[in-house]
Amino acid sequence: MDLSHNAGLAIAVIVGLGMLAQWVAWRIRIPAILPLLVIGFFIGPIFGLLNPTELIGNDFLFPAVSLAVGLILFEGGMTLRLPEINEIRSVVRRLITVGAIVTWLGATLAGHFIVGLELPLAFLFGALIIVTGPTVIGPLIRNVRPTTKIANVLKWEGILIDPVGALIAVLVFEYLLLASNADPFGYTLFLMLQIILIGSLVGVVGGFFLAFILRRHFVPDYLINLVSLALVFVTFALSNELAHESGLLATTIMGMIVANRKVPNQEDLLSFKETLSILFISMLFIVLAANVQLEIILDALSWRSLLLVLVIMLVVRPLNIFISSMGSSLSFNEKLFLSWIAPRGIVAASVSSLFIFELNRAGAFPNASKVEALVFLVIVGTVILNGLTAKPLATWLKVAEPDPQGFLIMGAHSFSRNIAAFLQKEGFNTLLADTNWANIATARVDGLNAYYGSLLSNTSDDEVRLSGIGRLLALTSNDEANALATLKYARDFGSQEVYQLQPSQKTSDRKQVSEEQRGRTLFNKTASYANFSNLFNRGAKIRKTDITEQYGLKQIAASYGNSYIPMFVINGKKIRVMSENSSEPEIGSSFVYLAVDNANKEESAKKKA
Repeated sequence: MDLSHNAGLAIAVIVGLGMLAQWVAWRIRIPAILPLLVIGFFIGPIFGLLNPTELIGNDFLFPAVSLAVGLILFEGGMTLRLPEINEIRSVVRRLITVGAIVTWLGATLAGHFIVGLELPLAFLFGALIIVTGPTVIGPLIRNVRPTTKIANVLKWEGILIDPVGALIAVLVFEYLLLASNADPFGYTLFLMLQIILIGSLVGVVGGFFLAFILRRHFVPDYLINLVSLALVFVTFALSNELAHESGLLATTIMGMIVANRKVPNQEDLLSFKETLSILFISMLFIVLAANVQLEIILDALSWRSLLLVLVIMLVVRPLNIFISSMGSSLSFNEKLFLSWIAPRGIVAASVSSLFIFELNRAGAFPNASKVEALVFLVIVGTVILNGLTAKPLATWLKVAEPDPQGFLIMGAHSFSRNIAAFLQKEGFNTLLADTNWANIATARVDGLNAYYGSLLSNTSDDEVRLSGIGRLLALTSNDEANALATLKYARDFGSQEVYQLQPSQKTSDRKQVSEEQRGRTLFNKTASYANFSNLFNRGAKIRKTDITEQYGLKQIAASYGNSYIPMFVINGKKIRVMSENSSEPEIGSSFVYLAVDNANKEESAKKKA
C-alpha cells in the first residue's frame, strides 16, 4: 500500500495513527512525541509507505508546517501569565539570552569536534537545538508534577526559547547562504534587527487587536474560536511576509498579550487551541519523521552521534542552567533537575527540515542532510531519556509535588470543615475556600488550610496553591456556583475529579443547571446541601470501617438506612471519592461514610454477619 498516491487515505491514516500515538502516550505515561516519531519513521523511511514530499510537495508542505507551528506557539503563549514569573524572572531572562548562547556555542563545538561537522554546519546544528519546546515540556510537567518554581521555569523557557532559537537558526542559515557576499555579517545583523522589530510589532498589534474585539464582544460566541484562529494565521503570515521567519516571535507575543488581558471566554479559546495543537502536533511529527531519508539516519547513527547527545545533555545543558541561575533562589536540587530536563520538540524538527531542504536545493553544503538527522537524533534521545527518568529523578531529588490525592473544597461551613478535618487527619491535603470570613477564621482556628476568596475570581488563579491537590469538592448551597467551579477546575484536575453536591430537589427543572454543565454528583443522589445539613444537625458523624469478606457495604447500609451517605474509599495512601456508579470498596480497604451515630446498631450487625 503506497499512501503517497492517495492523499485522502494518507491524511486519514496520519490522523488515525496520530491519535493512536497520543492515546498510547497517555496510557503508558510517556511524551507523545516518542510514539509519533516511531510511527513516522516506520511508515516513511523504513517501510516506504509515505513520502510527504511526493504526496504534498515542498511548496505546500513547509508553509503548512510553519502555520501549524505558529498556532502551537500562540497556544503556548496563552499559558504564560505574568504573575507566575515574578519569582523566576531573572532566571528565565538569562535562560533565553545567556543560556541560549551557551547552548549554541556548546552544541556547535560538540558537533564539530565529536561528529566532524563542518564549522558552518556545526553553527547551524547548535542553533537548531537551542529550543526545548512546549509540545514536550507540557506533558512532562503534567506527568512529573515538579514544584511550582521548576514547572514555571520549564514552561516559560520552553515557550520563549522557541522564537529565540528559531531567530538564531534563521540568522545562521542566512549567513551560510550569503557566505560569498561582500558583507554577510552586516546583512545578517540587519536581518536580526528586522525580525525582532517586525515580529514584536506585529505580535503586539495582533494580540491587542484580538483582545480588543473579544473584550468588546464584537464577535459572537460561536465564532470566537474560528475568528481567533484566522487572526493567528493572518498575524503569522503577515509577519513572515514583512520579515522572513519572524512569525514565530509574533504569534508567541500575541498569545501572551491575550492571556494577560483577561478576555472573556479565554478558557474556551485556550481549550480549542490546545485541541488543534494536539491534532497538528500529531500530524506534523509523523509527516516530518516520514520525510527523513533512511540512508541519512543510518549514516548518522554511530557511537560518535550518541556521544554527541550525551554531551549536550550532561555537559551543555547543566552549564546553561548553572550559569543562568547564578544568584537565584533555586536550590541545588532544583538546578540539578533543570539541568537534566531539556527535551527538544516540534520547532527543532520543523525548522531543521525546512532549512536543510533549502541548503540542499542551494547545493552549497553536500553534508547538510546530516544536520537534520542529528537534530532528530537529539530529539529522540532527549525525549526518551528525559521522559523515562524525569519522574524518579524528581522524587529522588525531592523536587516533585506530593501525590495529588488531596482536595480543594469550595465552602468552609460546618460540615465542610468536618470533612476537611477528617481528610487531613487521614493524611490527605485539604484546602477550604469561602467568601465568608467567619467560616475561614473558624477553619484556621481549627488548624485547617483555608483561602479567603472566591474560587471563581481571577485572583484565585494566582493565589490558590494546588500542591498535592487533585480533586475539587464543591459543597456550597449555591448550585450554580458549584457547577461553575467544577467547569473551571475540570481543566486542572480532569472532569472525572470534580464533584459537586446533588442540586436541590426542590428546584424546578427549568431552574436547575443542566447535567452537562455540572460536575460529577458527589457521594450519591441523596447528598444535597440540605440533606447534609440535616444529618449533621441530627448528630451525624464521619465514620470509617474496614471492609472484610464478612462485613461490607451492604451490611453498613442496612445498619443505617436513610441516615447514611457513602463518602470515600481509602486504600493505603490512595483515596477515591464515592459517586454514582462507583465500584464497591475492595476487601482490605477502609470505607468512609456519614451516618447518625449508632454504634450499637453497627456492632449488632457485625455480630450477625
